[in-house]
Amino acid sequence: MSNTSLIKYKNKGFWINENFMQLLFNYLYIEVQKKEYVFVDKQDLLEELNEGVKGWYKGYFSLSWEEILKNTSDEQNLIKLLQNMKIILQNKGLNISAAELQSINVEDDTFNYLFSRKPFPIIELNKIIDALIEMLNGTWNYTNYRMEINYQY
Repeated sequence: MSNTSLIKYKNKGFWINENFMQLLFNYLYIEVQKKEYVFVDKQDLLEELNEGVKGWYKGYFSLSWEEILKNTSDEQNLIKLLQNMKIILQNKGLNISAAELQSINVEDDTFNYLFSRKPFPIIELNKIIDALIEMLNGTWNYTNYRMEINYQY
């Protein structure tokens, strides 16, 4: 399995396997592209997400949201986007199929190997989304939490 990284926003955060953040970034990237979501630095956000999906952040996966999200409107738009993303993912059923996981455009053999055989439970991705929403809302109380995701190759 790959590295774990501390995902932080405003001095709060959690440790997580980078491949799970990479998977989340894929769905974030798809959503952020939609015209209904307006961000001051939308292009920078898209670039960060795309680079994360491809696997370019191995060993130092992080969020640059404190620089990219310029105001509370950006934060609220991202919260709305994450909430909508949960609904979209839940509409897929209980899992993201192995075929869908393999169709994600990455430049990372570890990601491809990890997600090559088994579907990924949506509920586990929603744990990450919920933590990010809490971080954006300022209600996440942890600085060094280890997020456990129930998924094994």
